[in-house]
Amino acid sequence: MPGHPMTNPILLITRPKRGAERFIARLDPVLLTKVDVVLSPLLEIVPTQNPVDLDAATAVVFTSANAVSFCPQGQGQGRIAYCVGEQTAEAAIAHGWRSAFAARDADDLVARLTADAPGSRLVHLAGKHRRGEIAARLTANGVQTDVVEVYDQVLLPLTTEAQAALASETRVLLPLFSPRTAGHFAAELQSVQNLQIVAISAAVVEALGENAPEDVIIAKAPTGKDMVHCIEKQLRTFSLA
Repeated sequence: MPGHPMTNPILLITRPKRGAERFIARLDPVLLTKVDVVLSPLLEIVPTQNPVDLDAATAVVFTSANAVSFCPQGQGQGRIAYCVGEQTAEAAIAHGWRSAFAARDADDLVARLTADAPGSRLVHLAGKHRRGEIAARLTANGVQTDVVEVYDQVLLPLTTEAQAALASETRVLLPLFSPRTAGHFAAELQSVQNLQIVAISAAVVEALGENAPEDVIIAKAPTGKDMVHCIEKQLRTFSLA
């Protein structure tokens, strides 16, 4: 708890609040009793208020559950949604979309849609900051795809509690889920005594730059399931220490 000295290892979660809560809920509750959880969102997800016109589109692309949340209510109505990630697909279905598939990553999505080209225009409902150039690549491959930015990711500083944890001698376990968050974390970093980073991809490690520790653990696949597995494995080593 804030204001109390921490004697357990620390699990530092820097995801936006809702994403952080969802991730923690997926972790083994017994293992969580072995650590102190510190929340320090480095991004705040906010709507852009951009108009969403899907009249000419037969399907949409979602690469984030955030985009699903910020799409106007009722737009799904059984329309097809091509998604990246199982959680994104689940969110789309819950909001009335008909999920065609849950691609592994941006490359997988582009390959699938290029091989089985939809007959008309797609709209990628996305965040302002994104990777993969999905719409441009699909359009170049003959699948006309427009982009509507429905949310922004505003950078936030590390909390005082997070800074104190990182400056202490306590072991800190930090999962990082995006290159943008990783780059921002590296810029915020002052000093670290004992930090173990678990990255969802090599791109995340690259974004850390010179501040990347040599022993960063990279998930086998860029999925929430694999990140849960990696974090739980580290929590077990903590509990044995």
